[in-house]
Amino acid sequence: MRNGLIGAVVAVLFLGPLWLTAPAADDAAPAADIPQFEAEYELRRNNTRAALLMRSLRCDGGECRFQSEGRTVGLVDLVLRGRITEWTSFSLQDDGTLRPREYYYRQQARGGNNEYARLFFNPDSGRVSSRGDLRWDQDVEGEAMDELLSQLRLMLAVRAGETSMEFSVVDSDGELDSYEFAVVGEESVSTPAGTFQAVKVERRGGSRRRVTTMWFAPELEYMPIVVRQERVGRETFTATLQELHRAP
Repeated sequence: MRNGLIGAVVAVLFLGPLWLTAPAADDAAPAADIPQFEAEYELRRNNTRAALLMRSLRCDGGECRFQSEGRTVGLVDLVLRGRITEWTSFSLQDDGTLRPREYYYRQQARGGNNEYARLFFNPDSGRVSSRGDLRWDQDVEGEAMDELLSQLRLMLAVRAGETSMEFSVVDSDGELDSYEFAVVGEESVSTPAGTFQAVKVERRGGSRRRVTTMWFAPELEYMPIVVRQERVGRETFTATLQELHRAP
């Protein structure tokens, strides 16, 4: 489990940017259709600037790597000073499916709030292995992936017009979690990167005291432009797109 403010960088940005020229659900997705990019988000805790997150997607043929670098800023940095490095590698198949390969997560913060996770996926055998803080090997039934790769799966589902989605995600402790989402409407959303008519999606299930809402911009290939997590009666974390750069 990821606790504390630095952990919220990942918890809130569970749905970070993956800007894709995605195909329809029944079509193949050639690797050339996945543009490379760099994007920056700002995370606020209530009205206080708390962290910055840089994310990038790079592909070489059908092999891709999605990377995230988060760090505290402002007053939060003076108190906590934390950093998170996270990436996932996957292959893009001819039929458009995504096959997970490896997942890496490292959190470093003051007060010994450090975490390290590394998962290895073998989709052919259904075997997943952990070689991070926890070491384990186990079989996983059905389609399962790490948290970062599940972000891409959700975005593609929203783009394909699905209104109800559920994915299986392998946690660093070996637990298989079910992530459920539903489209609940459309809204105009303003960000430093521009104003967009966005599809509003809510996460379902889990604690009733933690509400997660996301806005996806069709104009940006259904990239999430705002992600908000409200801890009812306590605090609200909001991640907002600041800049988006598409690589040549």
